[in-house]
Order: sequence, then C-alpha cells, then structure tokens
Amino acid sequence: MNHTKQNVNWGIAGLGHIARRFATALTNSREQVTLYAVAARDLARANVFGEEFDCDCRYGCYEEMAQDPHVDAVYISTIHPYHRPLAELFLRHKKHVLVEKPAFTNLSDWLAMRALAKQNDVLLLEAMKTVTFPAYRELKAYLVTHQLQLTSIEACFGNQHVYQPDLPLFNAALSGGATLDVGVYGLWLYCDLCKTLAVEVEKPAVNMACLFANAHIDTDAYFTFSGKIHGKISASIAQNQPRSAILRGDQLLITIQDKWWNPYVIDIEYKGSKLTIESSVEGNGFEFEIDHFSQLILAGKKDSPILLPDITAQVLSIMERSLTETGYSHLTLNRR
Repeated sequence: MNHTKQNVNWGIAGLGHIARRFATALTNSREQVTLYAVAARDLARANVFGEEFDCDCRYGCYEEMAQDPHVDAVYISTIHPYHRPLAELFLRHKKHVLVEKPAFTNLSDWLAMRALAKQNDVLLLEAMKTVTFPAYRELKAYLVTHQLQLTSIEACFGNQHVYQPDLPLFNAALSGGATLDVGVYGLWLYCDLCKTLAVEVEKPAVNMACLFANAHIDTDAYFTFSGKIHGKISASIAQNQPRSAILRGDQLLITIQDKWWNPYVIDIEYKGSKLTIESSVEGNGFEFEIDHFSQLILAGKKDSPILLPDITAQVLSIMERSLTETGYSHLTLNRR
C-alpha cells in the first residue's frame, strides 16, 4: 500500500452477526475509512449485506476480493477454524489483516501468520476491541502514572444460550466452546494488565465442564492465576455471569462497569478518593479498533502499542494448553 494514501479501503470477509456490527461502525466512522468490499462464499449473501451497507463491491469468492488491488485492509469474521486459511490468502496478496478474536485456534498458526505478514510487509493483528477503548487506555495510564500495583483481577464473561447442536458455538469440529468464544476476553484483560504492570503471568489452574451431554465442548471454563497478581477469569456459554470486572490493590478498588469488555465507565477508589473514567458512547464499540488499525496503516506501522502481538500469543498459548490438558482438545482438528 502507498503510505501517502489518506483513506483506507476496507474489505470484510465473512458476513455474519459480528461483521454486521463491524460494518455499522465502519460506515458511521468519521475517520479516513471506507467500506469498499464485502465477501462471502455465497454471492447472494454478499449482495444482501452490500445492499444493507451501501457497498457496491461484492464478492461470492474470497479469492476474488484478495485479488482486488483497491482493497487495503481486510477484517476476517468467519468461524474460528476458517481464520487461518483466509488470513494466509489475504496476507499473500499483501492485504493488511485484522482478524476477529480468537485470532486462531492455536499458537503455531499465529506465529506462522505473523511471519507471513512480516514477509509481505503488511500488518496482522487480533481484533480485541476491549483494549482499544479510550477509558481502558486511560485506566492503564492512571495505573502507570501513579505507580500503582494490582493484587487481584476478577472478570467473568458468561451468557446463557439454549443448546442447539447445529450451532457453531456448540460444535467441537468448529472449535466451539466457552474458552475460545468468550474466555479470550478475560484472559486478554489479565495478561494485558500484567504486561502493563511488568508482572509475569504464571500458568493458571484450570477447571472446565460441559453442561450438555454429547456436546464435547467446554460450556464453562475457570482460570485461576496465582503469583503477584491473583486472577479469577471465568467464561460460560451456558450461564449468565456478573458483568463487572473488579481489580484490587493496596487501598485500591477499580470497577469496570456493566459489560466490562466494552469499558465505557470505570470507577476508581484509591485511598478514600473516587474517580470515574468515562468514554463517550457514540457507536457500538468497534469504532475504536477500526480507527486504531486504520491509523496504523496510514502511518506505515507494522505493529500496535495497544493490540500487542505478544499478548495474542500468550493468550492463545494459555487457551491451547488448557483445552488440551482438560480433554477439550478439539482445536487440534484445525492444525495445518
């Protein structure tokens, strides 16, 4: 891509629910971005999506979008196992790639695709939108500026779903399950804050369960970290869980309010004083990662100081090892 460009042409690969939310934020953005193309395995599906978002460039084949010289960046939002082949396709065609969480189902794929991105001089990052929110970034700056240390992090992400064997969420062959679907959020939060505070992440104690007979996926996952910062990270696709994240330190209590993974409001109580960090609510939360990734492209950057590749690698490693050691090793089906 010519780094003198002043606009980023985005393509979206995979046109499901998450893609619709991403496209909504993209088309409402005030930044230098355009929804230029959409692609699915079915042209009719691409046409419907393109019509909804006023996007005229529609493909019923991912290869065709990869060959379009006007596409600068691609957001991949397909089912987990399809992330790797699509990332490889677009990276080989020198497209910048933002891949929805979890980036891949195992660490080796991430390392291989990062190497391919470097080889083709393009950007590859995982779309962990939580850490791009202004309020969260301000929280991290507050911790560093005041030289504060956390002693514990507690975060849950759980929503009750009616069991339907045909849904990818409950399909082991499609890498369904709580860890990969929503556990990734809490693990990212824990690892990112540890990185910010220069604390080593130790191997967690892991407990996983399946509440549905014959599902063969983890409907519930619990990660307990010891060490300098204790962590209790839980995830569920079968049960509702608390929606606030709680961080504690010496005379310090931090509450990331409702739906902490969309951190708009963060309350801080420190030594008797109270402070609220609040982001304005103008979109659906995807605009922050879109704007950040686009600005990296326009600046010619190949890494991000926010969406840290090392954290993606660390979280993928924890999830892969934990799923394997607890017997939910379905993700190995997706190794190349």
